[in-house]
Amino acid sequence: MLNNSSDVIIVGGGVIGCSIAYYLAKKGVKSIVFEERQFASGASGATAGMITPLWHIDHTNKDLFEMGISSLLAYPHLVAELLDFGANPEFHQSGVLKLALTTEEVAILMSNLVWQSALDMGVKWLSASDILNQEPGITPRILGGVFSPTEGHITGKHLVNSLVQAATKLGVIFFEGVEVTELKIEKRKVTGVRTTYGSFDTNHTVLATGPWTGLANRWIPGSLPIRPVKGQRFTIRKNGFILNSVVHTFKGTSVPQANGDILIGATREEAKFDNNITVDAITEVLLNTHRIFPGLHDAIFVDSFAGVRPGSPDNMPILGPIPGWNGISIASGHDWAGVMLAPSTGEMMAEYIESGDSSHLSTFLIDRF
Repeated sequence: MLNNSSDVIIVGGGVIGCSIAYYLAKKGVKSIVFEERQFASGASGATAGMITPLWHIDHTNKDLFEMGISSLLAYPHLVAELLDFGANPEFHQSGVLKLALTTEEVAILMSNLVWQSALDMGVKWLSASDILNQEPGITPRILGGVFSPTEGHITGKHLVNSLVQAATKLGVIFFEGVEVTELKIEKRKVTGVRTTYGSFDTNHTVLATGPWTGLANRWIPGSLPIRPVKGQRFTIRKNGFILNSVVHTFKGTSVPQANGDILIGATREEAKFDNNITVDAITEVLLNTHRIFPGLHDAIFVDSFAGVRPGSPDNMPILGPIPGWNGISIASGHDWAGVMLAPSTGEMMAEYIESGDSSHLSTFLIDRF
């Protein structure tokens, strides 16, 4: 018989919600996760899956950068745990190659190399000939680039499904295709949720609902500072064309897939709340890809995917309690970095929920606004 109560209820079955459930379960804290559609049906499924904090997180933002590096270092251990549960999230520590096609881009990469080298993570400059030896399909017009060997990529949908499989074995209950219609509120305390499957009680509810977290009056009176940011990405294939590393330019990214396909993208479209694939996006992404890999002019178009990411006013995650409310917290606002920051987010939120102490979340608390 189903127990309609749990220590924690998590609303949202993307990578953030499922990571929190997994790390809570490792601490012995039981949770129920509700996903209105399918797991990883939003941004977690649309992501290119890059684990690249050296390129995509501002190193001068100390706390956020440390969060990114902690996640990067945590991924091999997390993946080993998930494999022990019989789940393969398809993590590839392939390294990331950042290219320079102009003298201005060379100067930027050289400047970045100063602080990146100090991290002792093997980051190094490669000449154009070195790059062409490593990735023969790249245009000979390149002037050089930087290679970061410890970074890589993961398949977002496989990661979410792996977390679901592992956390289920640890006692988490997952509901797919079940909508949370409203929160149960007594005065200013959230005591549970009402769903299309019934009513559930809890001591703590986590909103990990991505861009839907910011819908006015959807969860609590008023609105939370989360906005939609749409991204579109595409997959192409050419027999005989192999990409060994993630290749990142100043205009886009190409990510090798286990089956030989190449995932390319992604766009960034502010305030867009739809999953439509547009001609403008296809043109933008494919033209950039052809500029970098001229041999892909006759590649096969495999598929496309769009998702809506949760943005925040300062482009940092919002984690922890909501001021003036009890029994509820938020984990959203990761924008393009949800998969990249998932291990750190899961661990930090689990620590807060178990202990009630949010001091380690100070930089990411909602009251910074």
